[in-house]
Amino acid sequence: MRKMGYLGPKGSFSEEAIHLFLATYPEFNEIPPALIPFPTIPRLLLACNDQAVDWAFVPLENSTEGQVGVTMDTLSQTEQLFITHEFVHLIDQCLLTHEPMPLGQIERVYSHEQALGQCRDFLDKHLPHAEQLICLSTAEAAHKISSIRENWAAIGSRRAAHLYNLHLLQERIQDITLNATRFVLVGHSLAEMSGGDDKTSLLIIAENTPGSLYRILGEFSQRHINLSRIESRPSKRKLGEYVFFVDMDGYVFAPPIQDLLWAFKEKNIFAKLLGSYPKALPDETIF
Repeated sequence: MRKMGYLGPKGSFSEEAIHLFLATYPEFNEIPPALIPFPTIPRLLLACNDQAVDWAFVPLENSTEGQVGVTMDTLSQTEQLFITHEFVHLIDQCLLTHEPMPLGQIERVYSHEQALGQCRDFLDKHLPHAEQLICLSTAEAAHKISSIRENWAAIGSRRAAHLYNLHLLQERIQDITLNATRFVLVGHSLAEMSGGDDKTSLLIIAENTPGSLYRILGEFSQRHINLSRIESRPSKRKLGEYVFFVDMDGYVFAPPIQDLLWAFKEKNIFAKLLGSYPKALPDETIF
């Protein structure tokens, strides 16, 4: 049986999103894959790289907190992985406790760092006295407080409240109402051209010299290739060196993109293909 990994345990937003993703894309419905939870994103992506699972379903960016750095960093280190799909899921963060209690009694709040960041205004206003502690996932945070009868809270999903028998103290506590996370499905082969709207993702290393990024962007402009996203991350090799993650319109075998990649090769600009895949369906996309 084919295996699809996600950031677990059960009750995480990744698990919530992966079920919606599978229902949206019928090619996975004939023989549904086994869903395998992983405790961290790096372990999940590296397991996929080593072919322990067929696909990895991971968060890539959030409309409130921006890039999920650990996903981008790990993708830059793998050799045999390609993004094959993207899926945008609306995220409602909820404050969970083991029983009803006033906000003033809460001493600790557990959650994933992204969830804490997405609820920064709520925490500053209503729980300034509470210690904030980071967990590997929102579901781990919910599980943690479910087994300890303390004045602790977790930020997580409604599904986590149901699974771990927790009280839903407050709903939709995120700072931005339309709070969405873009997930990507990563596999071992390049997706076929969809026949509709595709996008291509690249990782590019720019030299630490004046104008290097300007020259790289000029290559896109000369070929009228639209960039929908560009973000930088430290290369982790030396201070001041960065890698750039780029999303552009079009499939990788389209003539303008092939010409672009050839130009990069001739000019010794390192570019790694991260995938070509269909854009998220219109009713999913809010970015």
